[in-house]
Amino acid sequence: MPTDRHSVSSARMSRRTVLAAALAASIGLTATACGSGASSTAGGGDSFTYWSMWKQNEPQAKVLQAAITEFTKDTGIKVSVQWKGRQVVQQLAPTLNTANVPADLVDSADRFAYAQLQATGQALDLTPVLGRAIPGESGNTVGSVVPARYTDLNTTDGALWQIPYEVLTTQIWYDGDALPDVAANPPTTWAEFTELLAERKKARGDGPLALDADIADYAAYWTYFAVLRGLGPGAFGKAATDKTGAAFEDAGFVDALRNVQKLIDDGDFTSGYDGSKWPAVQQKWAKGKSDFLLLGTFTPSETAEFASDGFSYRSFPVPAFTSGGDASQDISLIGFSIPKKAKNTAAAEQFIAYFLAKKQLSGISSEAKNITPRADIAAPAELADAQKALASGTVAKTLDGVKETAAEWYTKVFLPLNTSFITGHLSAEDFAGKLKTDSAAYWKSAS
Repeated sequence: MPTDRHSVSSARMSRRTVLAAALAASIGLTATACGSGASSTAGGGDSFTYWSMWKQNEPQAKVLQAAITEFTKDTGIKVSVQWKGRQVVQQLAPTLNTANVPADLVDSADRFAYAQLQATGQALDLTPVLGRAIPGESGNTVGSVVPARYTDLNTTDGALWQIPYEVLTTQIWYDGDALPDVAANPPTTWAEFTELLAERKKARGDGPLALDADIADYAAYWTYFAVLRGLGPGAFGKAATDKTGAAFEDAGFVDALRNVQKLIDDGDFTSGYDGSKWPAVQQKWAKGKSDFLLLGTFTPSETAEFASDGFSYRSFPVPAFTSGGDASQDISLIGFSIPKKAKNTAAAEQFIAYFLAKKQLSGISSEAKNITPRADIAAPAELADAQKALASGTVAKTLDGVKETAAEWYTKVFLPLNTSFITGHLSAEDFAGKLKTDSAAYWKSAS
């Protein structure tokens, strides 16, 4: 996975070359409604087994089940689907190196697909699927409706291990009805943002930033975005895997942390955030007790039942530190993977192309209330600002992908120290110093 701007650019050039070759090789596919042409392997074509990360009563499962029913009706291909839940890839993992892999298709969050499939060498390269025709959409292929900037992030060493159908990003959320001036002119620079915080703190008599700091991942967003805005995509991931830990004490890294420390020192976080138990502060935010919440695009779904009447979900990206500075949008992806030893790969690939048709995929927006990778499918109203932000800038893997490449370090080293920092127990300098020494010790013991 690319870890800096230069390598991101190079990867995109490489992916375009691969895509062009795939499209050229698959011209014959566009003439058939279901794109049932060449596949990654010669696996079977009249049925396949699908293991999903969703439970049967979840909105995404209902959208997928409707598509499966139509797919079988249109193609005659039978789909045996099992709604496994979030641990689906972990359940599949013990079988991947055997002769009896029970699933031909699996969907999951990107980090689990990477850790259990790609990192173990058990993921089928899905690059040829980019050339498959989208059923009922003349001239459209998988590669033309799913932007390369998304598939680039799920490509490692030239192999595409996941094709996404849902995109998540992180935004700063607020009630547009309560803050119409923010809705009309959201801050785009850090100076504008901190000025807004000062105004809202004065009006409220309390910090306007909501955070349940006991959720270590939520607290980590603030630190990660400071590093992203200060040093650009890849800097956090590079520091995470620096076996000396020295990168954490680089001047630019510490400077980025100081921006977060100032929020803490100035009292910009709401009272009690440092001792809260999730979802206490989050629920209070939804009831108008604070103004801003940094969280993923699952926020409206997660807080709707607690929201005040007439709450209007609006959002803006974490502002750039300077005008023209980094404004990358972080993303994580949910999508399809195929085990390398699956027996019915051709049918599974055919379903991927089928589900990415606008007719099928639109349900992820209209019914499941999430963003799809297709620009021609409007996000639900509450995620419209997030979709606009994704369309306007570059994208980077959430947390620079450290949950894929350095998951144990992230959990054991970074998160505990970061929580101490966010709750005011460590200065930026002390935090950086402890990250250096604890990371060096971790990597030494792990080697």
